[in-house]
This record gives sequence, C-alpha cells and structure tokens, in this order.
Amino acid sequence: MIEGDPGITNNKVVVKKTDFEVFQALDVDSIDENGIEKSGFSQDIPSSVPWQKVSGPPILPPHLLQVILNKDTPVSCEPTLLPEPNHVMLNHLYALSIKDGVMVLSATHRYRKKYVTTLLYKPI
Repeated sequence: MIEGDPGITNNKVVVKKTDFEVFQALDVDSIDENGIEKSGFSQDIPSSVPWQKVSGPPILPPHLLQVILNKDTPVSCEPTLLPEPNHVMLNHLYALSIKDGVMVLSATHRYRKKYVTTLLYKPI
C-alpha cells in the first residue's frame, strides 16, 4: 500500500478470510449475475435457427480445381511427364471424372526435389 497525499491511498488490496475458501469461491464463479447456474460443455447438437440461411458445403478453393492430370501436355513435351504441381496441390486426393467405366484417383507427394504422383484405377 502506498500512502500519497493525506487521505489518498493507492494500490490497496483487501483480502478477506473467505477468499481462501477455494471450493465455495468456485461455486460462486459458476453462477452468473441472475443466480442461474451456468451450464458446462455438452454433447447436444444445437437446433437450427430458422432465420439463418442454410448453406451447402464450402466452395472448393480455385487452386484445387486445377488437377494436373486434366491438363493437356504440349506437343514438345514428353506425354508421360506431368507438369510440376503447385505446392497447394500436394497431399490431396483427386478424382477424375469417370470415363469408359473407369474411375481414376490420384495423389501427388513430394520427396526432396522430386514429385511422385500415384494413380489408382478402379473399374466401375
């Protein structure tokens, strides 16, 4: 406590004996101003709010729409080599549209300076 001018006290802390009763202090903290006990966390699914617009799934970012398997290779390039993928395309699973009853899944991973694209073919 710091005494300043006569009658002025700064930084005064008042500690009561009841402040040391921990469990009663925790019980008081769990009750809000209206005297209603606060509810904790629960597993309840919140009900939908009728005035909010229900949106569909989130929109796919545009850089993930550019699948390297769908890109045309120039005539001057080796047709079995794919262009270098963008860094955001790595470690994502891509599915090509079904053609001739075959579905193609692909994933590209980076190992040091090399890129490895794995293709999975599934007849449908």
